[in-house]
Amino acid sequence: MAVRAITLSIAMIAATALWGLSVYSADAMAGKVSHDGYGVSSITQN
Repeated sequence: MAVRAITLSIAMIAATALWGLSVYSADAMAGKVSHDGYGVSSITQN
């Protein structure tokens, strides 16, 4: 049972990471500036 839980956890973390990368790359291809939602990236770009 523990092996199944570990496998599922790793799969979910990998899926979340790939989803995040796809969102940022799709925004970059559309010419949008990606932001983190906290305003940190907009502060560092000025």
